[in-house]
Amino acid sequence: MRQELRAPATRCPLTVVGGFLGAGKTTLLNRLLAGAQGRYAVLVNDFGAVNVDAGLIRDHDGQTLRLTNGCVCCSLADGFLDTLMRVLAEPEPFDHIVIEASGVGDPGAIAEIALVEPGLVLRGVVVLVDAERLPALAADPRMGDTIARQIRAADILVLNKRDLVDAIGLAASHATLAALAPDVPVVDTVAAALPEALFALGGEAPGSAGRGSSRLRAEAVTHEDTFQRLLYRRTGTFDRAGLGRALAGMPTPLLRLKGRVRLGDASGMHLLQMVGRRWSLSPLPEAAQGGIELVGIAAADTEAGPTLSDLLDAALLPPQIPHGDRLGCD
Repeated sequence: MRQELRAPATRCPLTVVGGFLGAGKTTLLNRLLAGAQGRYAVLVNDFGAVNVDAGLIRDHDGQTLRLTNGCVCCSLADGFLDTLMRVLAEPEPFDHIVIEASGVGDPGAIAEIALVEPGLVLRGVVVLVDAERLPALAADPRMGDTIARQIRAADILVLNKRDLVDAIGLAASHATLAALAPDVPVVDTVAAALPEALFALGGEAPGSAGRGSSRLRAEAVTHEDTFQRLLYRRTGTFDRAGLGRALAGMPTPLLRLKGRVRLGDASGMHLLQMVGRRWSLSPLPEAAQGGIELVGIAAADTEAGPTLSDLLDAALLPPQIPHGDRLGCD
């Protein structure tokens, strides 16, 4: 299991996208840039492969593509660290940085940079795999080690191109992933169609509107009927150690969890971010108020909601009874 990573809220979130050649990484990044609701900086090896709609392009100098929605796409031709430092030095900070690892690269090695660079906090490693080719690639004596290393580095595995295989082929790919990374959540996709919410992991907590329900509920998310949105609200306080145990035991269909929490051993509210099996807590501004409110994304057609609710409820501290209301014994 991944360990808790304490991160200041001011650091820029970083997500690494990995996967073997042809798995769909560039398709995913094209979708992200075209529909972004925040300011993304996307760093890629093959700059020419990023086919952004011409109507979104504000200017292009051969090294950096700037979009009308505030996003940029930067080529890594000048070197990875130089490009990353240039992005971090931008006068207006980005909401999120996404790095595409090369098709034969190790996304885990890139992710390690976030652990030593003070301006970054790692939000997760998303690895795409080709549902049609995965079993053969994993068994290939030349490519198998590379495939296994990429898969084991993932916090979320995206089994892409599910439309190209029948039920037997899909089951074979799932079996391969389960053998290599049994505890990593897997989501099946067509054309790398993931919700932006998996990447939109900045410092804002969910709003406080609509306090009502005390039970977790599932809300419809129209995204190829692949995902469901989960909402968890409580008025209590988490035991920190209990929360850690709950997060370590989350069901694998849960892909992302984000929101504000209150901890019994700390004052004020904290922001919880979880991607796959990686999670972090960071203090929210003093003005942040309200109860516990967490929003999750899980694979559809699963029972992730009730399990998540039960695990989190078990981590809540018992309500404190005022001294005058305690029962006495003679």
